[in-house]
Amino acid sequence: MSNDNQSLALDGVEDARQALLALLEGMRRSLHLYTPYVDPRLYDDGQVMDTIRNRLVNQPRLQLYLLLPPAAEWQRGCPRLRQLTERLSSSFELRTPPREESLTHPELSRGMMVADESGLLHLTDPRRFTGSYTAEGSASAREMMNFFKQIWDRSEPDIEMRRFRL
Repeated sequence: MSNDNQSLALDGVEDARQALLALLEGMRRSLHLYTPYVDPRLYDDGQVMDTIRNRLVNQPRLQLYLLLPPAAEWQRGCPRLRQLTERLSSSFELRTPPREESLTHPELSRGMMVADESGLLHLTDPRRFTGSYTAEGSASAREMMNFFKQIWDRSEPDIEMRRFRL
């Protein structure tokens, strides 16, 4: 993966996985992630989960903010993600956007991951893993962060995840 601010096209799960790993390796303070679809091929991948765990253990001040569909829709297919959020709960904040948000914001059919408000992985089709990745300095990353914050403020913790003390 490139380390400059050029955007790379993503086409498929392996491209998205490599871009996510690069984004995770480069983050220093935070990761803001939104996806309407939690696909186990990306969000339960052993290398991705190990990278997240290692980053959080080595940088305890690192924070991950995840806007995900209701846990009932993904926790069975992504047990590693669920276990990681349980074990390192002080580093994760999980929320679920209100269902009506998707009606007023068609952008919510896409996925986004923003590291340190600079690096951006944007999945225009999260089911097919197509989109783009920019390591840092993306103006789009700042726009996505603003959008993420708006949705985050209207979202609430998932009832199912509260059961796991998140």
